[in-house]
Formats: sequence, C-alpha cells, structure tokens
Amino acid sequence: MKVKVRNTKYAKRELYGFHIAEYYFVEGQQIETPKWVDYPAMTIRTGPGKYDFSIIDTANIVEIDYIAYTPSVSTSKFKTVEVRGSKGDIYKVTIGEKHFSCTCHAFMFRKSCKHIREAIAA
Repeated sequence: MKVKVRNTKYAKRELYGFHIAEYYFVEGQQIETPKWVDYPAMTIRTGPGKYDFSIIDTANIVEIDYIAYTPSVSTSKFKTVEVRGSKGDIYKVTIGEKHFSCTCHAFMFRKSCKHIREAIAA
C-alpha cells in the first residue's frame, strides 16, 4: 500500500531553512491503529528500522495506491473547523473529546494554541 499524505508543515514552509515538500509518501502494510490514538487515523507498518510504523491522520491523506481518498463520513466525535489567524492565514482545527489539533506552527511545538481556544469558544 502506498499512501500520499499532505505535509502539515507546507503551509509554513518559509519558516524552515530547507525545502519542505507539499506531500510525502508512506509505503507498507495497513495494521490496526493503537488504542491510545484518539483521533481518526490510519496506521501503516513501514518495516524494521528506527520506526516500525507510521500513524497518519486521515484528514491529511490525499490518495491511497494512486486513487483519490476522501475520509468516510461517520458519526465521528470529531469536527474540523477552519480558523483565520491574526495574520490572515487559515488553519484547520480538529476538535474531539480528548484530542485537539491545529495546523499552525505554535501547535507543532507547544501542542496548544489560540486557534484551538477560539474554535472551542465558537
């Protein structure tokens, strides 16, 4: 299985001192997602090495085996909200019972940001 994934760092690629690709690929066999993952995700066994598997947020999957992928609409406990940042950028905030995530730079480092607080308050 070959999965094409949208790189969440791409929106802020100018902050890095090296090239950030818009997409990346994960190849391997799909396995059961661990129980501690509390957001919609797909887990791919990538083989022996430093990391044996990759956990991919299904919202970032673009295609699987060269076929376009759309996340299934379910009675999920998660919702995705677009929030405009202070400089005009649009961020995707995912809200769940115990899990929150944002595509902003601050969330990548602190695991918290003002966009999540704004989405919850809305």
